[in-house]
Amino acid sequence: MKSLKIAFIALVALTLMACSFSVNVPSVDTGVTSTFEISEPALTGVNVNKVTIEMGAGTLGIANGASDLVDGSVEYNVANWKPEVSRSSSRITISQNNSSNVGIPDGDIKNDWKLKFGHAPIDLTINAGAYEGKVDLSGLSITNLDISDGASKATVQFDTLNPVVMERLSYKTGASDVELLGLGNANTKNIYFDSGVGSYTLDFSGDVQNDMFVRVQSGMSDMTIIIPENVRAEVDLTNGLSNVDANGTWTISGSTYKCGTSGPLITINLNMAVGNLNLKQQ
Repeated sequence: MKSLKIAFIALVALTLMACSFSVNVPSVDTGVTSTFEISEPALTGVNVNKVTIEMGAGTLGIANGASDLVDGSVEYNVANWKPEVSRSSSRITISQNNSSNVGIPDGDIKNDWKLKFGHAPIDLTINAGAYEGKVDLSGLSITNLDISDGASKATVQFDTLNPVVMERLSYKTGASDVELLGLGNANTKNIYFDSGVGSYTLDFSGDVQNDMFVRVQSGMSDMTIIIPENVRAEVDLTNGLSNVDANGTWTISGSTYKCGTSGPLITINLNMAVGNLNLKQQ
């Protein structure tokens, strides 16, 4: 049987794990919901503002529209999860004491981050536990983006062209459901995506400015890669056994898939353990 049935494989893996391991979910004492307000002006004497967000289990929303560098609030109902803000000459850090072993909060637990950023150039780092997020970077000036999380359900999107060149975009995640949308608007030459078991979409739609190198390393996954018609793409598969479904006009040579005849070149080096790969040209 040529096609790999990832759902069946995942079910087998989960069954084996259930027979071998027991999971202790930590208990969390909740209380009255509190709101932590954030209003941080830009750093002085720097060309780029380095901003780090360190949160545990929760929900995260990021958008533009701040009057300062960072505006927003965090609503939480676990007393020792109260956030803190620290400033140095080169970095602003918003962090909280939160257990990474807690799953995405539901029911009685609340840890809701809603942040807005201004238009000053930002080097943005997000370190999170299990979280559900919508990170909308449209209209912001992002010079670097580094996201690392546990199990997550997240969307990162660029609906408009990043007005500054991004040196690199890096995303590291565990067993997750992640969508990176409008990557052609990220205005970066290098993307690094590392993931475990999960469902992932890398959509390169947008105004691709230059050639782009993309390295993807993934576990047992359902991976979708979307390439716009106005660029060229070369997808090189290494290792693993994958069921590949290529939609559009692709030239296949061994484990290399190519599409497009003009425009910038997106080179994707894909190392996926096992799973389904959906290539779409649109």
